[in-house]
Parts: sequence; structure tokens; C-alpha cells
Amino acid sequence: MTPLSDHTHNYWKYEYDVAHRYMVPLLLDWGIPLRDASLLDLGCGEGGGLCAMHDAGARCAGFDIDAGRIAAAAELCADRRIPLAVGNLYEQHLPFQGEAFDIVVLHDVFEHLERKAEVLQRIRQYMKPQSALLMTFPPYYSAYGAHQQHCVTWFARLPFFHLVPFAVSRLLPRLKREHSSVVAETTKLARQKMGMAAFERITTGAGLRIRHKRAYLISPNHIRFGLRPLPAGPLAHVPLLGELLSSGVVYLLGKE
Repeated sequence: MTPLSDHTHNYWKYEYDVAHRYMVPLLLDWGIPLRDASLLDLGCGEGGGLCAMHDAGARCAGFDIDAGRIAAAAELCADRRIPLAVGNLYEQHLPFQGEAFDIVVLHDVFEHLERKAEVLQRIRQYMKPQSALLMTFPPYYSAYGAHQQHCVTWFARLPFFHLVPFAVSRLLPRLKREHSSVVAETTKLARQKMGMAAFERITTGAGLRIRHKRAYLISPNHIRFGLRPLPAGPLAHVPLLGELLSSGVVYLLGKE
């Protein structure tokens, strides 16, 4: 087996730290016990978040579309007994089909998905009547809502670049140094424009209710840059301003 890269190890640790330091305490604050709860992580990546939830007492499982990341997760989970699988939320036959979980997690996954209403119906199949659905994402209108930080060109990485008219649709595809996958993903996010208001409309239309919400001026994901998370508080509820200032948001949803 090829040794895992330092990047993979570091990313696993980042996933673990975000879940251990912020997502686990947030779930507990919201009255969601983890001890002996069954938990499914959709888009689990290298499994760091899964391991943190497991270490907090949950009975975890997870899948991801990327087979390489699942292979890394299987190694990095070490002696933890966490079932893992490769799976695609767009496909009819999904891993762990027929099972229902107490907690379902999508950490910074939903903004990347197209056919969102359809996918939500598939996610609902994993939920019991009283299940909790934890979803996080960076709102589109925030500083890096189109994930343009992955660009190479310096000005394309500037905050709010994606909100400049025609910057993503016409300028970005013409930048010679940019990788086609980065251009495609940034363009897709710009087309979908999923801010908090849009997310809330989509989930309500899918028969889900918002139980809790916490937006951040500095997202927990930014601990990788040495920053301390800062909740947005009442600012998150100010129309437009909340969308612009909130770099990350966490929702806890349940079935209607």
C-alpha cells in the first residue's frame, strides 16, 4: 500500500478537530446525544469527522464518492470499527440502503450537489421520524462562497471575486493557469447561488424543518488557518448583510 501523504494526514486531523472541537459540542448544546446514537456521514472524506463522532460515543458509518478518500479513511480510522463505502448520492442504489440513523451529517457537501431536492429525498430515507440532520456549508454570497480560494491567479482568489459581474462566467474560463476542475466547480457554485435563504426554501420544500441554526463570521473550518470561530449572532438574520458576512453556517434539521 502506498503511504499516505502529509496532506492526507493533515486533512484528516483538520476534519477531526472541526468535529471534535465544534460539531460535537454544538450537537450536545442542541440536545442531540451522541452516546450510542447511530450516525451516518454522507461525503465523509478521509473520515476525520467520523472518527471524532465515534470517539464521542456514536456508532458511525460513512460513505464518499471518492474511492481514494475512502481508502485513506479505512487506514486512518485505525482500530475504530466504522463501516465505510464508496457511494454516489445521485445513484439509486446507495450504501447502507434500508438502514435508518439517529443522526445524518453532511459537512460542507450539500453546496456541491446538483438536483438538491431529489438528493434530499434520498437523504430522508436514512432518517427516522425523530432523526437529526446536521448540515454545514459556506453561504454563496459570503467572501469565498464559490470556493475561489482554490484558484491559482491571485485576483481570482480575492474575497467576493465571484460576485463581480461576469467574473466567473466569462473571465475565469479565460485564465490560462486555472485547472479545469476548479473552473467547473466554481462555475457550478456560481450557477446554483445557494445562500442561506435559498437553502431554507429548498429544505422546507423537501419536508424538513429547521430545529437550530448557527451562522459564523469566522467559520469553524477556518481553524486550519489559525483562526478562532466567531458566531455571527443576530447579524445572520439581517437580510443580505447576513448572507455577505456569514462565512459558514450550521443547520440542524428534522422531518416535518
